[in-house]
Amino acid sequence: MRFDAGTRAAYSTDASNFRQVPIGVVLPRSVDGAVRAVAVCRAHGVPLLSRGGGTSLAGQCTNTAVVIDWSKYCHRVFEVDEENRTCVAEPGIVLDVLNDFLKPRGQGRLRASRVSAARCSRRCTATSTR
Repeated sequence: MRFDAGTRAAYSTDASNFRQVPIGVVLPRSVDGAVRAVAVCRAHGVPLLSRGGGTSLAGQCTNTAVVIDWSKYCHRVFEVDEENRTCVAEPGIVLDVLNDFLKPRGQGRLRASRVSAARCSRRCTATSTR
């Protein structure tokens, strides 16, 4: 968990005009690490905000809370079900990385705005298209 002024300032903004300095920032190295951070915040009644890369253009990822940023370490693909064309991945994965991972498996491409595909993390409950 990081509480220094520089990190908090970096996470106080998104692509909007909103500015909210977070209480602190967690860069979990695993989902289990984030679970531990959530438990600590819950025990102390501290608000949480989950954030990935490019997840907000209108202030949604800024708040006076502990920010959990998934994008630095939690971006692995765990499972690909080729028959059902689904996958399980960590919440910090960005769409272009996921598509690059799926391409050799013939799974097609998940779709999004070309602008956001390289920056925005996704919830990996989507199915691929061919």
